[in-house]
Amino acid sequence: MRAFLAALAVAAPMWFTSAPANADSDPGKPGLHLLQTVQLPGIDGDFDHFGVDLKGNRLFLAAEEHHTLELFDLQSGKHLRSIPGFDTPHSMLLLLEQNQIYVVDGGDGGAARILNATTYEIEKSIKLTEDADALAYDSAKHLLYVTNGGKEAHNDYSLVTVIDTGKGERVNEFRFASQNLEAMSLEKNGPLLYVNVRDKNQIAVFDRAAGKLAATWHLQLLQHNTPLILLEADHRLLVAGRKPGRFAVVDTDSGKELLALPAADDVDEMTYDPLTKRIYMACGEGSIDVFQQTDADHYEELGRAKTLPGSKTGVLVPQLHRYFAVSARKGKVPATLFIFEVL
Repeated sequence: MRAFLAALAVAAPMWFTSAPANADSDPGKPGLHLLQTVQLPGIDGDFDHFGVDLKGNRLFLAAEEHHTLELFDLQSGKHLRSIPGFDTPHSMLLLLEQNQIYVVDGGDGGAARILNATTYEIEKSIKLTEDADALAYDSAKHLLYVTNGGKEAHNDYSLVTVIDTGKGERVNEFRFASQNLEAMSLEKNGPLLYVNVRDKNQIAVFDRAAGKLAATWHLQLLQHNTPLILLEADHRLLVAGRKPGRFAVVDTDSGKELLALPAADDVDEMTYDPLTKRIYMACGEGSIDVFQQTDADHYEELGRAKTLPGSKTGVLVPQLHRYFAVSARKGKVPATLFIFEVL
């Protein structure tokens, strides 16, 4: 366990700007209107995933190469503070009913850090292995699944570690023949866990109840599959890949790819809005790509909202009609938080 964080880091300076006069003056088909940007000149390095606390009006961001969580006012976008105590934070799970935040830290040997959601003290660290990264949560059983290990841990296999969030303890671990696992998605009405096996262009289908691999699907229409979303009622997986950028749909009954559409490159985050049936992809090439689902088998690209190169992570907050994205510092251009209105 790391020492008590007696004091929080001084907030990095920030600059607020409204959208330039010519930026998205006609938002058009993508349905995203740039409201505001917040420059973060005190924060260096890449970012990873966001966390949202609607009731507490908080937006968290994992600054993986700055070794912090960054905290923003969810309504205004104002940068409030940096929360130190991490090596390489990647993803987080907010369990506010028990006043805890689980942060997956991929560096320093790998760990799941349990924070007090009020004081941001690290109350406990659960040991994982190097390159702990993606997570999926079974809210019914209070089980957190975390990818870790692989190439960065100098292993020819990766792990999915299962943590009981009620007890704050590891309860199981599954091994995969891969050096790079990425996003996961799990069934709510069944035992299956879908895992992106990026180094092999595969999707692993794992039976959590049986504790064994149920199927392996080889992807032909896209490469470097990174984000993944399960549409359980539609029996579809939404998958996005890199080099070149692609958005694809997979039938979970057969494992077959149904389509693959061009997209901007370097995607890291993908969000599905079940109300509008829109898919938002944050692409490091410098855009948010928006796709529309007509039905389970038909999708079209609505357009691209411009950001900056390196804006490969984002989050949709449908209750506020907002989409947030962030770009890392590039040369003299500081890290920038983008705040879009969802139309």
